Amino acid sequence: MPYVGVVCAHEHTPREQPRVASFPGPSKARTTRGLMARMRWVVAACLALGISGQTPLGAQASGGERRRPQVAPTRLPPGASIEIDGDLDDPAWQGVQRLDDLTQVEPQQGAAPTHPTEIRLAYDDNFFYVAWICFDDPGDVRARQMDRDAFVNVDDVVEVWFDTFRDQRFAFWFQMTPAGSRGDALIADGGNSFNKSWDGIWYGQARVTAEGWQAEIAIPFKTLAFREGSSTWGFNFKRERRANGEKNRWASPSLAYDFFNLAEGGELIGLTGMQQGVGIDLVPFVTLSHENDETLGGGTGDRSTLLDVGADLAWRVTSASTLRLTVNTDFAQADVDARRVNLTRFPLFFPEKREFFLEDAGLFEFGPPGSRGGGKPVVPFFSRQIGRNSEGEEVPLLAGIKYTGRVGDWNIGLLDAQVDDSFEADSSNLGVLRLSRNLGGRSSIGGIFTSGDPQSNGNASTAGLDARIGSSRAFGEGHSADIWAWWLNTDGQATEGDGQAFGLEARVADARWNHRAQAYSVGEAFDPAMGFVRRTGIRRYAWETRYNWRVRGESLREVEFRVSPSYTTDLSGEKDSWRVPVRWFELEFDTQDSVSIESRRIFERIDESFTVGGDVDITPGDYDQTRHVLRLEANDRRRVGGDMRIEAGDFYSGRILRWNVSPIVIPGRHVSLRVGYDDIDVKLDEGSFHTQVVEAGADFSFSPNLSWKNLVQYDTETYELGVQSRVRWILAPGNDLFIVALLGWAREEDDPTFVPTNQDFTLKFGYTIRF
Repeated sequence: MPYVGVVCAHEHTPREQPRVASFPGPSKARTTRGLMARMRWVVAACLALGISGQTPLGAQASGGERRRPQVAPTRLPPGASIEIDGDLDDPAWQGVQRLDDLTQVEPQQGAAPTHPTEIRLAYDDNFFYVAWICFDDPGDVRARQMDRDAFVNVDDVVEVWFDTFRDQRFAFWFQMTPAGSRGDALIADGGNSFNKSWDGIWYGQARVTAEGWQAEIAIPFKTLAFREGSSTWGFNFKRERRANGEKNRWASPSLAYDFFNLAEGGELIGLTGMQQGVGIDLVPFVTLSHENDETLGGGTGDRSTLLDVGADLAWRVTSASTLRLTVNTDFAQADVDARRVNLTRFPLFFPEKREFFLEDAGLFEFGPPGSRGGGKPVVPFFSRQIGRNSEGEEVPLLAGIKYTGRVGDWNIGLLDAQVDDSFEADSSNLGVLRLSRNLGGRSSIGGIFTSGDPQSNGNASTAGLDARIGSSRAFGEGHSADIWAWWLNTDGQATEGDGQAFGLEARVADARWNHRAQAYSVGEAFDPAMGFVRRTGIRRYAWETRYNWRVRGESLREVEFRVSPSYTTDLSGEKDSWRVPVRWFELEFDTQDSVSIESRRIFERIDESFTVGGDVDITPGDYDQTRHVLRLEANDRRRVGGDMRIEAGDFYSGRILRWNVSPIVIPGRHVSLRVGYDDIDVKLDEGSFHTQVVEAGADFSFSPNLSWKNLVQYDTETYELGVQSRVRWILAPGNDLFIVALLGWAREEDDPTFVPTNQDFTLKFGYTIRF
């Protein structure tokens, strides 16, 4: 069964458990020298952007190591027991270590919280426990989301993270809502990478009370990786209260630092005696699938029913490293892709959604993080290339092995995958090695190597180096700075010419200002067979400045201005394109509704025609364009919310009017309804097209462990209608039953009759055995 849906876009080509109560609820050398000469201004400009109190990058402005807030969790005595039921009435909770109250970050930085929070921390041999009481008026508590891994933007929520290696690079993140929704993620790259598709095994219950709401969680040490013998972890705690948009934090309660900035967390100290057991998680699974693939036009399709088994194995080789093995892997439960209309001449990037590849994916990250609202220019390793052939069709993954971990100051990521070459896969074995070394603070150096080509016959490889120098207090408290440098080279049988790509990027920020400068070059023959690149044969220079003005008024909370010009040339230096987007303002109100207006001045030189809207070819030539964008967003804490976006102006030889609206209705904690409508009307000298993309979702949460999600998508470019319906029943953390239906219909442009294209059903059950 495919793990991705049809997209309207062009792609590059014996268990230990706590007691849990049931609770409802040109030449290479010349090119390199030329670009480096041009990029000197990047570093010079960024180092000049310190707002005050300049000190050398990476140094502490205070002249010594700054003091982090610390807390020593209580180690429970032998025989003490905590039942995870959300009550906090166990005798073991009485007298344990409690955190001081939090500090307000928004709407008034540094102020005392309007409603206090009581936080308790404890641990024993096998679990780390966190409990909290969020004092509040019960009528003000938002508790409408209870499904696993909910995107919590409508409910009150508490979030915590643990930097178990205290290296300020990687962390485990957990969240809970008053309705009992549990979420988790892996944080990497110091807080720049956030992998919410990771599902760890842990336990939590929450409930609304007469005093507000409260919860308790138990995280097995078997779920966490940490350095053996380490007694100190990084840690932070945050509470968000939706009734007034208030955010409170324990460590670094400053607008200058994001909550996920691992360098600015506090510390858990005095940890001893944590046990991880043998460190083996065995997850055998069985799948029963029925596929019925038809052909448009009434042809006979293929039908099959298959009972299959497979297994995933995770072995904690050391307390800081894990070896994972998957055999006969099935990804039926993965979400389908959202449909997107491509109005550019470049491929679109779709994120990875398969669990095996998402585990510890942060260890494979390379180079600087993507820009705000955009992706990376070059990705040397893009795991979605594994499991697809040159036609973009799914290829079964027979087996995969992955080793991830830390050895001293070294971070290691090693992956090898074997795909089924009987399904016309061009290369059956694919591998990647990623190494990086921590240099202190947020600085590091590393390299990457990939081998194999899933989309062509023959061998291919990519090799590269990257480095980062950074500090969250480069120019004093609240003033951070980072500089990245990277280089890549690709080699394949079909490669001729310059196969290099390299660049520099620098960023500085404080509570009001945020500056980013970027310059990079991509050779004409650069082709990362296991990666992703939007464009080749270019040099690009970009700058972004954002200014946030915090307003202490009765209605207005924040005003933001942003300008982000960019300039692109070919490798000879001839102008290719430039863009100057200016967001004149973005207003955020105390209600957390927002409105913004943006103007974009664009120049593009088109050397070869390309197709948009299915059958309209853009004629080669020079195009000056001006477009304007209006965005309105209503805070989803209401029962009815959503957002709207309108874009209008020039589009190559003609005009474009694009508007989309995404209302959401949440009548209660058991039901969430949403609709997305995107309307694109383009009129050009070469022709016109009018495309709509419709998305509708209906999600039902019967309990925090039982949910039914439904997604319907349709677009008038492919005339394809797709449905994914998925039931997930968590019998216990780590034991999951999925029932998934993927249904598809299509029609011809001039025929309103829909014909079935696929009717696929899968039942999958996985059971985790821990040793």
